[in-house]
Amino acid sequence: MKRASLFLLLIVMLAVQPLSVLAQTAPSCSFQPDGSIICTTGGGNEGGGEEGGGNDNNNNGGGACTPGNHLAFQVVEYYAESSSCKVFPIRVDNCTGQVLHIIEQPAVMPCELPNTTPPQHPCTSFSVTAGGITCTNSGWKITARVTFPEIYLDVRPYPATLVRWPTILRNGGMPESSGSGGVNYVPNGGGSPGNPQVGDWQNLRLILTLRPAGPMFVTLPHIGDLVLSNGASQSIQWEVPSHPAVGAITLAGSVSGLDELPGDMPLFVGNGRAPYKLFWELRYQEYEAIEGCIAGPNGNGNYNCGGGTGHRGITGYEWKTHSSGGEIPPSAVANLPAARMADINNDGTPDAYWDTNLTLRRMDDAGSISNPQYQRSWNWGGIIYWAVREGQGQIGWPGQ
Repeated sequence: MKRASLFLLLIVMLAVQPLSVLAQTAPSCSFQPDGSIICTTGGGNEGGGEEGGGNDNNNNGGGACTPGNHLAFQVVEYYAESSSCKVFPIRVDNCTGQVLHIIEQPAVMPCELPNTTPPQHPCTSFSVTAGGITCTNSGWKITARVTFPEIYLDVRPYPATLVRWPTILRNGGMPESSGSGGVNYVPNGGGSPGNPQVGDWQNLRLILTLRPAGPMFVTLPHIGDLVLSNGASQSIQWEVPSHPAVGAITLAGSVSGLDELPGDMPLFVGNGRAPYKLFWELRYQEYEAIEGCIAGPNGNGNYNCGGGTGHRGITGYEWKTHSSGGEIPPSAVANLPAARMADINNDGTPDAYWDTNLTLRRMDDAGSISNPQYQRSWNWGGIIYWAVREGQGQIGWPGQ
């Protein structure tokens, strides 16, 4: 026996169709010009509007309908082994789709459910920028945004070092980041906050989380590629000074924040970034019927529970909490720039997002970033500037 994960309507012809929106539908996400990812999710009025809102929506639809109602069946359980469903007969308004009446006597009848494999995510649109990710579901009118967390590269000496001088880099941390959005009420069953109907949702929340998916990657001219796990450090040394002859053509005076250096000091230009994976979680409460054993026979005079003393029927209603979630891969995000795609397992398919919100923090000789004599930080969106001077007047080199 398999509990149906969402409510469906079985029309008179016994064709099972989804009722309004699906709880398991995933967000649709897209990359935004500001560097964030926006996700959107779908169906129903945020405030659980009354009848007027439904009429307005119908009138604006441009289609005619015949006033009245029709018989349908609300599926509460699906039996895969017999391809049958347990249903409650209901009356549905032809024009608004609102459930007008539910008959509290379940029945079992043949049916076929559509493919219920959950989509990858509930976003109908995404926005991805350097600043973060935004996911929107247009049907549910939910928008959730998560920003790329600040990642830290601790360095010394900085912003200038000497040729052949031990220079230290340390992965100072790659935290998680979360953001959420939600709506108070989604009238899937045709109800309202003051008069809920079976199938209605409340307290719908869409949560996006960015989690680190690997080490930090740093690339520096004449050093090469460095891979730093969280908290790891590495010592490097340049064999040549930052000079235009070796590709250092950017001058300190053209870079904001490098006022400690002479304006005509050439700089090496590198970069640092870390891969992150995006996850979604959808939480909501659904108004559901409680089935139990009621004393006496059913409408047909039959007994089917309580040792032949009662019949199965609805004994009450409750708000039941549901949640679903999963990963949103880069392939699910429309318009995602190639520079944002990270292929961390090198199989040719992007499987994460590059976080370039890199902050450089200067540390002292003891590795502290809080020493007021040294404390300072810089963030150029993943770019690393470094001046390397010749050790003029220096006698020998460290360790020699």
